[in-house]
Amino acid sequence: MNLKHEHNKLFQALEFVTSLVQLNVVFLLSILPVITLFPALYALHAVTRQWSVNQDYSVFRAYFRFFNEGVRRHYKLGVAWTLFVFVLLIDFLLIRQIDTGQTILFTGLFVIGFVFTSLSLFLFPILTHYEMKTMDALKLALFSIMRYGYIVVLALLLFTALGMLAYRSPLYLLFGFSFIVFLMTKLYLHQLDRAIMNRHVTSSLHETNPSSICD
Repeated sequence: MNLKHEHNKLFQALEFVTSLVQLNVVFLLSILPVITLFPALYALHAVTRQWSVNQDYSVFRAYFRFFNEGVRRHYKLGVAWTLFVFVLLIDFLLIRQIDTGQTILFTGLFVIGFVFTSLSLFLFPILTHYEMKTMDALKLALFSIMRYGYIVVLALLLFTALGMLAYRSPLYLLFGFSFIVFLMTKLYLHQLDRAIMNRHVTSSLHETNPSSICD
């Protein structure tokens, strides 16, 4: 047994778990004002994307740099996104006060909330990974809901499992949320990068002159 190798693997695992806890704590603290939810989620996904791509498990400096980046670069989108969240919450509270038609209204609100949540699940990794216009990012996120629906299902199952575990012990929240975001970001970006690469390869083959290949 290579003790040095095993020691390095153990050290990396401990570093990763520690970084998860730190990231989760700083994320929870940064959403206390509520209106900072969008830049906080942007920073959370950007840090986990950095972990996935660069294997860099730094937290605090990177998180606040990405937090400020989310505010500066996506100010309009952040305001619209936050307002939509508040509208959904207000609608939910208002529907509870209605005596008739609650089932239909709740069903409609649930569908809208589900689509919005699914869209957000893909939107944040796209914003942190690619340089593109907001409308293009939204279109790609909508396309991803149809193309990668299994990621939405997997995320819902994991968050449901986390909720059940947190009900037994809130300690799971110290690393569970950031860990799920890390897994979903890594899985989605891997699938998306592979799809884009395959598309570019296919386009290049179609544009290549067949006679030049024979030569």
